[in-house]
Amino acid sequence: MTRSSLPIAVPLAAVAALLLTACGAGASDTSDKIQPPPPPRTTTPPPPAAPTTAGAAVPDAPTFALPPDITVEFKGFDGTAENKAVLQDAVYAAKSVLELEARTRSKATSNFARFFTGERGAAYADALIGQGKDGGVITGTYRYYSSAVKPLQGGNLQVQYCEDQRKAYAKDSKTGKVGVTTPSASDFRLWTLLMSKSPSGEWHVYDHTWIKGAKQCEVA
Repeated sequence: MTRSSLPIAVPLAAVAALLLTACGAGASDTSDKIQPPPPPRTTTPPPPAAPTTAGAAVPDAPTFALPPDITVEFKGFDGTAENKAVLQDAVYAAKSVLELEARTRSKATSNFARFFTGERGAAYADALIGQGKDGGVITGTYRYYSSAVKPLQGGNLQVQYCEDQRKAYAKDSKTGKVGVTTPSASDFRLWTLLMSKSPSGEWHVYDHTWIKGAKQCEVA
């Protein structure tokens, strides 16, 4: 368990009201054998299709500088055609939190500032930066799962997902000492992100909250 020194986000007064309205081409044959010339063609054959790469990078996708002692796992964030984009940006938002917490910093990372916006985003960044200045960083494995998307007013969306921190720990950046804890029910969190779509089509978090020790997130 980690983030022990960070106060739990204040629940959103507006969330309940909002929810009432509605997470290469193959090698060529280089044989030395002489081949007969091909028969004449009356039409020009179409050019070969360009090879595709599985899991190709999303255009303008962010990269995250996570240290090697942090492992991140996401399961079930593929989504449908309608919510695929917002779930992808929710993944980026979650990673940006870990990236900011992983090292001592004097300001928010560009990724965090990109996906957490407004006053709530700025306040969250300040809290995480303050935690890092006191020597509190993170290490271990962070698992995310059970994502769900719900519509809100004005075209905004709510993304909820679970986080498992049973193998995640706080670390003292000054000494390198890891505060290993015994896994417990408090290691499961339910995150709620309220997200709006930017003019560029990217989804940003304008508000958020989490519940520590969420029963619905408990897994074996």
